[in-house]
Amino acid sequence: MSTELGFSMFQDVLFPTDQVGLATSEVEELRLRRLKRYVPGPDVDLQTTPIIIFDLESTGLDLGVDRIIEIGAIKYIGTEAVAEFSTLVHTDIELTEDIVKLTKITQDMLVGQPGIETVLPKFLDFIDGAILVAHNAEFDLGMIRSAAARLGIDLEWPCFCTVKLARELLPHLENRKLDTLAAYYGLTFEARHRAIGDIKVTNGVLRGLFAQEGSGLRRWAQMTNFVVN
Repeated sequence: MSTELGFSMFQDVLFPTDQVGLATSEVEELRLRRLKRYVPGPDVDLQTTPIIIFDLESTGLDLGVDRIIEIGAIKYIGTEAVAEFSTLVHTDIELTEDIVKLTKITQDMLVGQPGIETVLPKFLDFIDGAILVAHNAEFDLGMIRSAAARLGIDLEWPCFCTVKLARELLPHLENRKLDTLAAYYGLTFEARHRAIGDIKVTNGVLRGLFAQEGSGLRRWAQMTNFVVN
């Protein structure tokens, strides 16, 4: 991170407590909220800066109601995987038959696992100083932000989406589903709809895009169209 200090921040920011016209409870809520933020510089080289591909499984697709049941992330520098984060997450929400069938995660597997209040701070430490990547990142980052918000954390983090990237670079494909892109690049899944298995294929897709159709994409400033805000 030392080479990026001019552009990056990873800090806890306490909001002002002298809010005029706010009830005591509202002032207390503002005081306790924290901001977690990282801002890469426009000239950051995507081939040498840490990139973390992450994926999660959840009880459903509703950001307000559903909860994360698995988080996985792999940190890459160039093509080399240098660190891994993977955990199931306990939730009291009953898993539906469809979710169990899709993910192969059962309710029993979540018993004794850490809750999101334990997992999320560790995940935020893991991503410190790295750019995030996910397939269909609007959902994955949205779930992370929703979980963070419930813990009093406002998360602002650079993240780009391989769906958006593939949509622009591979317009001739029928769709940009992960299975479709895996077939296009000749990739196979270790475990479909499990975080680490999907991450490894997403990495293969990303490397394929960067090596071929997106070979000219080197700097963070070039990724504007693919970023999830």
